[in-house]
Amino acid sequence: MFKGYQNFDYGQIHYLTAGDTGPSIVLLHESPLSNRVFEKCIPALSEWAQVFAPDTPGYGNSDALAKSSTLADYAKVIGESIKLWAGDRQVLICGTHTGASLAIELVNQFPNIASGLFLIGVPFYTEAESSDRIANWCPDIEITEEGEHLNWAWRRYQKIWPTAPLLDRNMAVLDMLSVSDKYNWGYLQAFNYAVGDRIKNVNCALRISAAENEFLFAGSKRLAEQINADFTVFAGLDGQVPLRAPDLFSEELKKFHESLTGIAK
Repeated sequence: MFKGYQNFDYGQIHYLTAGDTGPSIVLLHESPLSNRVFEKCIPALSEWAQVFAPDTPGYGNSDALAKSSTLADYAKVIGESIKLWAGDRQVLICGTHTGASLAIELVNQFPNIASGLFLIGVPFYTEAESSDRIANWCPDIEITEEGEHLNWAWRRYQKIWPTAPLLDRNMAVLDMLSVSDKYNWGYLQAFNYAVGDRIKNVNCALRISAAENEFLFAGSKRLAEQINADFTVFAGLDGQVPLRAPDLFSEELKKFHESLTGIAK
């Protein structure tokens, strides 16, 4: 696995990459984390694919866009990043949570970029749910002398990653706190993003999935039913499929790729 940076007019994109042959796989992470959530699954994926996992602008080690930037702005930069890595090759894109929304917007802006989308935990909300997320899910973080923001971050991931190993939860907390001044920028844009409308323009193969016990399961299933898309359930998990079940994730992604190419195994 290698790390690198790409230069753009706005700043730099940080990425992880691995694998020399096979299909081109792009991994897009959830907010407010980084491509570190893919470090456990990249070795398995790189046995049969070429893998590229960028940090979304403003997260991990990628430079931030302006606070007012929309999800479309984020997708434009990520699309240019993918093309710089892959050239004219089509890629299979896997996005989790905010990364799923980015994947949908990517194929809206770059219609020929993807052979398929594999989405895990799509942020598909009702109007009321979206309003509640915007108002309550990701408040600004106030750093205090007493360090309450540190306890708040830990309690947050105790709640949303209840069965995660402590080291995984600690990684998530550190990722969020490392961008504490802007951790909610991408979140808020994702909550405003019209997933149900934009997914209608997806012109490539599509599979929607979710961990059985994650908070985006119901919305992901509802979206799949609404557009008559395949829906895969990762049983027994409460989220973070690439992090918590890397081999299973690699197998499912390989099966999806094989279904696109007609390879029988």
